[in-house]
Amino acid sequence: MTIVTDLPPERAQPMLWRGIADRWPCVWSVPRVNALTLERALESLGASGSGELGSVVLAYVDDDADPTGVYQLIDALWEEGLGGLLLLPKVDERRARLGGKGVIVMERSAGAEVIAAALYALVERQATVDALKSELRTTRRFQGGLRGQMEKIHEELELAACVQREFLPKALPSVGGMDFQVLFRPAGYVSGDIYDIQRLDEDHVGFFLADAVGHGVPAALMTMVLTRSLTTKQIVGDSYRILPPSEVLERLNREMVERHEENPRFATAVYGVINTRTRHVTIAGAGHPPPLIIGENKLERVETQGGLLGVFQEDTYDQSEFVLGADEALIIYSDGFETAFPTPGADEYGRKVPTRHYLEHFTHMVRRWRETDMASGFRHLAHELDEQSGSLHQIDDLTVVMLAPAQDRELDRLMRGEQSADAPREGGAPAATESRAVER
Repeated sequence: MTIVTDLPPERAQPMLWRGIADRWPCVWSVPRVNALTLERALESLGASGSGELGSVVLAYVDDDADPTGVYQLIDALWEEGLGGLLLLPKVDERRARLGGKGVIVMERSAGAEVIAAALYALVERQATVDALKSELRTTRRFQGGLRGQMEKIHEELELAACVQREFLPKALPSVGGMDFQVLFRPAGYVSGDIYDIQRLDEDHVGFFLADAVGHGVPAALMTMVLTRSLTTKQIVGDSYRILPPSEVLERLNREMVERHEENPRFATAVYGVINTRTRHVTIAGAGHPPPLIIGENKLERVETQGGLLGVFQEDTYDQSEFVLGADEALIIYSDGFETAFPTPGADEYGRKVPTRHYLEHFTHMVRRWRETDMASGFRHLAHELDEQSGSLHQIDDLTVVMLAPAQDRELDRLMRGEQSADAPREGGAPAATESRAVER
């Protein structure tokens, strides 16, 4: 313990400490004391910490003491985690506010017995404070190491996200008669969803969407395996054969089963081929949500029969075939949309319950496509997702792919130099409405 006073050390101990020591609650635990001036005490705290001061400081402060030095002493005691007792000639409301944070303010007239009891409580408290300080230092060291590990994991996940994006199409196919659009939103750094849209020849485009079972990095790694294993054409000599969707999924399923080790992974998927000239679609699914055909007054599910990929090697996948109407859009999506639009007012549990509200949003997206363009519909869908409660921490990965006939709009006709059907011809007479076949 240290006594802070302006008295010389040889006088401070007998004059200030003897009466307190005689009334110490436990005679076998009376601390040893030394005396320092206020300036020397502050120098000791600033230079070498609390070593010279011990565990508790008893400060005798006179009315003419430098208040700045007293405040500095209180702040230093708090920073070092030391207890202190300020003995003042008189304690008024202003001086009482010096107390707190382990510092007790008392009048000298309180009596040696009361002062001894207060000092004893501070000394006994200090052992616990020192133990907490030691644990805090250890925690901070671990925190520093943990922060470093978290930053390393953060960098690795960012790298994994970049690698996964490299497996996605750099650009969507540009073909006459058909438009394509994709919304891809991972729930975290990486996604368990993967998609691919590739031109197979002059008239055919293949489209693929898969959802690996699970989340995070394991599911993302599986998506990379899926895209690398996806075979859509078979080269035979100088010719090729476009594989039907059922065969594509069967090959992919066998590949996954053969890769099985101790921890097999599974996925749902849908793969289809569209003839961009005739809009004839052939499609097959593997345990995936059914694709949707959405028209002006139509919402039809394309049911596909087939189990999960990666379960049974000899699984087969049935195909569905149809012709996409001129005002219809084909939507394929991942099951994350089942929880993307929770019921308004739902609690935390309710937000995780699957709903069919996404159908309304998909329908509105298609309506925007018919009225303006496909990009506008997808921007609106993205905005609606952002408006949902908890959208910053979405429950599942979200992917939606839309295929639709290219719209022959007024602006497109003007860009081709064609006159509007409603524009007046020479002589002021309106043009007659003509019908013409547009090759798709």
